[in-house]
Amino acid sequence: MTLRRLVFFVSDVEGPLPALPPTLQRVCDALDVPPPEAHWVPHRPDGLADAGWHVAEVPLPGGKGPSPEEHLDAIAKGLAQECRERTLGLYVDREHSYARACLAVPGYPARASEGEYLDVVRQGARWLGVETPTLSHLFSGDAARNLLAAAVDFGSGGAATQPLLPAPAPVPDEDDLFVEAKLAQARAYMEQYRGMRK
Repeated sequence: MTLRRLVFFVSDVEGPLPALPPTLQRVCDALDVPPPEAHWVPHRPDGLADAGWHVAEVPLPGGKGPSPEEHLDAIAKGLAQECRERTLGLYVDREHSYARACLAVPGYPARASEGEYLDVVRQGARWLGVETPTLSHLFSGDAARNLLAAAVDFGSGGAATQPLLPAPAPVPDEDDLFVEAKLAQARAYMEQYRGMRK
């Protein structure tokens, strides 16, 4: 499994999937960057297919010169506009334990996450509405050990020593707080409705 990967996720498109090369050509022409090679992944993990995501892989060049991951955010936004669907771009570099994700939704500001590989893949899984191992399967064959919880600290002897403390809960942003408030309001209305039916 290659250590550097660039993958784009596009939510279910009405009708047939667009041909990726001409779509990327139009997006990259607008960005004035060379279009990368890309292909739809035919066999998506069940969780991604069930959640309604199509997966496109962009092979990364090994030599010098411009590389598509440098334009991840712009390509994700362009694909979202072109396909008129939510798009998530995810670049991982497992060798350096680094990743970057960008979620683009037509008509809304893009959201991005960058940093430690495990943290970004977990955030990407939340944005996609899938379990972390489902997403990590695309990037590593050992998803359960590496990404499910990263719960064991391996010492110099290679044996498991002690569990790590659980990661602190992420600080909710404005969107999260808004959704939580609406859910609480909906629960209150449902309880009020049930009370009236008794």
